[in-house]
Amino acid sequence: MHTTKDEGTRQSDEGLGCHDRLPLRWVQLPALPAGEEAEHLAESNAKLLAAVALLEEHMKSGDEPSQTELELQRIHHKLNLLLELVSGFVNLQSPRPAAVSLRLSWQGVSWETADTGLVVGSVGLVEIYPSRVLPQALRWPARIAAIVGNTVSVDFDAVPDYCQAALERHVFQHHRREVAEARQPVRQGS
Repeated sequence: MHTTKDEGTRQSDEGLGCHDRLPLRWVQLPALPAGEEAEHLAESNAKLLAAVALLEEHMKSGDEPSQTELELQRIHHKLNLLLELVSGFVNLQSPRPAAVSLRLSWQGVSWETADTGLVVGSVGLVEIYPSRVLPQALRWPARIAAIVGNTVSVDFDAVPDYCQAALERHVFQHHRREVAEARQPVRQGS
């Protein structure tokens, strides 16, 4: 691959973002989705981000859980198990792409790839599987903004406000968790 954009730091590489290792696939398209197709993608992405947020909820530590909270926690674990079983079955039918190291922001995503056929300015869908228990992928309309070495950076196309807000919450929660995990060893050593 080669560097084809040298405007300095891309807008989506600045500010709040989170790093992860998730299954990701780039699907080249002749044009960005528009109209009903774009609206359907936005609705699906917002619903999936809401489902991921529900699955990632944790009980507040420090409080002694009530009997009702313990029962809800048991139900939650049973539902997670059921989702994992269904997801495993779905993945056997339609395998996920390989997991890659990526940086996700509300503006775009960057990832490492060995694919040498990608071209700056190309449009398509970037599919990211945000949960190992849910078989669906986020499917964001995007444009390849930069290719530097083996790192591809795409900028997301504009989406409705409700979908943008859901992505911003997701990125913020993961960024916050990343920062908390990074601080964990420091606190233990103090």
